[in-house]
Amino acid sequence: MNLDIRGFLAIGLLLAAAPLSAQVQDTVTLRSGNLVVGEIKSLRRGNLSFDTEEMDIVKIDWEDIALLTSSDLFEVTLVSGVQFLGSLRSADTAVLVIVGPARADTVPFEEVVEIGPIETGFFARTNGFIDVGTNLARANHMASVLANGRFSYRSPKWGFDVKGESYWQRQESVSEFEDTTTQRTSRNSASLTVNRFIGGKWALTGSGAVEQNQELKLDLRFLAFAGGVYQIIQNQGLELSAAAGATVNSEEYAGEGRSASGEILAMVRFDAFDVGDLDLYTELTTFTHPGDEGRLRAEFDARVAWEIIDDFTIGLNVTESYDSRPPSAEATKRDFQYAFSIGWNWG
Repeated sequence: MNLDIRGFLAIGLLLAAAPLSAQVQDTVTLRSGNLVVGEIKSLRRGNLSFDTEEMDIVKIDWEDIALLTSSDLFEVTLVSGVQFLGSLRSADTAVLVIVGPARADTVPFEEVVEIGPIETGFFARTNGFIDVGTNLARANHMASVLANGRFSYRSPKWGFDVKGESYWQRQESVSEFEDTTTQRTSRNSASLTVNRFIGGKWALTGSGAVEQNQELKLDLRFLAFAGGVYQIIQNQGLELSAAAGATVNSEEYAGEGRSASGEILAMVRFDAFDVGDLDLYTELTTFTHPGDEGRLRAEFDARVAWEIIDDFTIGLNVTESYDSRPPSAEATKRDFQYAFSIGWNWG
């Protein structure tokens, strides 16, 4: 059932007709046979958030649930991208019945990706992470600091993604005349992506980004992108998507004037969040310059995070940058950074 005005009006009538004094609690029956009573908050990234009086909000692995019941109204998203509105019933083990205002739909548990209340607050629709890391090496007098983060929001029709990364490195060297010199290197990037979902697994997308990288002699780059995204896989354990479109690149390298050019962007993103206690996030983006003698740029980001306690993680962050034909003759073609970090996940 589409999330249209008629659906919301029908749901409003159902809410108005419901007795205000009703305090029916939601129930979850685990595959072990245990019954948990409380309030369903949401299903996201393979975990059902469930509020109980005894344990407050707990996260239950979706694969551990056999039956689920709630008289409240929810938005239910399937792996196909189709969405339903309705209350929740389980007619059989690992089968969910979504009871809407005009019909009831039965779906297997493995087809359900997300469950959220109709009146969901802003932050309840978000997920992301914040990582910080440092490295001190006495042997070569090098010190580095990393800060990395991502903030994502999704509603039935819109979504946006904010990412930022900063990396600073300082290294001291002593010459044979005991003169000390200090080299400092930094790279910084930030981006904002907005998606307009158009049904199923497709979305229109646009983004803006700013970058700086001293190792590549890049003083400043602005990127503006427009294109489309296709959700190849979306389930309780992972998400795989691909995007393509056109980019305007305005860049300035050390010793060079500012230049602007058009690029063709292709991107693949993989996010696995149900590998034991590990989260794995990778993104590969390529930029092709059709009119610049085959110039190719590539950006690769990866994050492996291991949850040690209550959403706090330790992990490894990897960033690779490549430019086959940098405008500056002094610029290197490749820059990379590997850093261990501690972080916090939410959502």
